[in-house]
Amino acid sequence: MPHFALSELLIVVVGLWAARRLYGAGRGAAALALILFSAAAGIGVIRFGLDRDGALIAALADIHRFAGTLGGTAAMMALVYDLLQRRAPNPVWQGRYMAACAIALALALAFPVLSVPFFIWWSVAFIGLAAILADRLRPASGMTPLMTMSIAGLMLVNVVVFRQASWLSVSMSWHIFHVLVAVWAFGLAHLLAAAPNRSAP
Repeated sequence: MPHFALSELLIVVVGLWAARRLYGAGRGAAALALILFSAAAGIGVIRFGLDRDGALIAALADIHRFAGTLGGTAAMMALVYDLLQRRAPNPVWQGRYMAACAIALALALAFPVLSVPFFIWWSVAFIGLAAILADRLRPASGMTPLMTMSIAGLMLVNVVVFRQASWLSVSMSWHIFHVLVAVWAFGLAHLLAAAPNRSAP
């Protein structure tokens, strides 16, 4: 299945480009999120692109799944952190938030069944914060509130609708999922990197 490596590679390329842009704009947490998604996709590139007899696909299956689920959850946590920083630059909340993230990740590691609920919860939190901050993000990004919400919610819609969709072939489902992840990363780079580092008074 080397064709899967191609759409995974698209995520890596766009994700690393987005991470570089975000880091250059001083958005370290958002850049980390895109690096985590790119790393998971990078494992997919190796898993599918270098396999010759199916052994590598099987050997890296659990690692790839782990990186995609737990890494994806950690990435959404980082994106929520980025938006919280814009809403409340005061560092008082940061320690408590980091502790909550650490506890959630530890629980997801101990009980993998919790990974998806935590991913959904932090995704919804990200969408909610994006909605709250849409007007503040608009002057720098040039995006309307509807565009902001569309970008913020694309990943969750992608996971729910297209990832392992029973109404699509396996190949089509995963390729659509990968392409939309890349589109989402591209949109995030334009939305978050252009926005001001500090919240408006």
